[in-house]
Amino acid sequence: MSVEAPILIYCRWETAGGIERVSLRLRDFLRRNGVPAELISRDGGPVFGQEVLRLSQTDLRGRTMVVSRKRDLLNLGRRALGLRLVYWRHVPVVGRLGRQLTERAFVAYMSWRAPVVCVCDELAHDIRHSPGVRRSAVQTIYAPVAADLPSDVPIRLSSAPRRLVHVGRPGGQKRLDKVLAAVSDARAGGLPVTLQVHGYPQPDRSPEGVTFAPLDSDPRASFAQAAALVVWSEFEGFPTVMVEAAIAGLPIIANAFSTGLADFERLIGPTARIRDEPHALRQVFTRMPSGQYDLSGVRDEALWAAWSKALGVPQRAECCKSDISDRESAGLRVSDV
Repeated sequence: MSVEAPILIYCRWETAGGIERVSLRLRDFLRRNGVPAELISRDGGPVFGQEVLRLSQTDLRGRTMVVSRKRDLLNLGRRALGLRLVYWRHVPVVGRLGRQLTERAFVAYMSWRAPVVCVCDELAHDIRHSPGVRRSAVQTIYAPVAADLPSDVPIRLSSAPRRLVHVGRPGGQKRLDKVLAAVSDARAGGLPVTLQVHGYPQPDRSPEGVTFAPLDSDPRASFAQAAALVVWSEFEGFPTVMVEAAIAGLPIIANAFSTGLADFERLIGPTARIRDEPHALRQVFTRMPSGQYDLSGVRDEALWAAWSKALGVPQRAECCKSDISDRESAGLRVSDV
């Protein structure tokens, strides 16, 4: 761990989730491109087993801090005044009217204080047209995923029996209830569908054909044996789990969630749209995606120029694959989360 890393990425270790996972990927992306970076939080507890700096024990002078939530600034307090900030926006403005007004006011403030980096074009368009926002501060930069991504991956053909995977978390955003209902309907109609669920606690009784993976399990381990990933959500930023599925060549079934879906289909490849209606799975299996996924737009070399400019770090002449071993020997761990 480098206590003098110029780039710090704020995490809420006490509620680590999707933002923390992509924060780890951003840290690793910067490290493998020659820029020391660390995660930091109020209390410094580990995030998904990774070391995190403690805010109270870290000298912030001269650093760039990536923040993603209002509470990040509350935790930083007056120390944020002397920092170079980058506001990383992951999700659209949702919720009740009062919450939306508060959120849009915060976004407007941050646009005059820092670059606003949005994870997809649809989200950036919404943020850019929010009242009071400095539009020139808002830009789209896709989140780093992993090192050495292939340029393209063939989409695997669906197989029978159909083994599906769903990745989510408790709460109102991810609609596990819709996925379970669709699986139940398909099984009742004679289709041999099974479902592996990641991100939820084990219920007292699992529906027929459904298994729940341990909470700390890596969903990517299920992709090799699956026929499709099912994404059913109210909204997303840019759906990283869909990128992970694309790397494995896994066909993707998705509902028409807001923000990120159009970006994915334009940038990476097709999905099979599932409708919120009876026999949804039985219908979608007749129009599964084919062809290939294009990952060139989320490779390191495609992302580096925009990220280095937003973070204010020097651009390299070329991607530094050759010096990864040197940085590892110096104590900078390079990994994919």
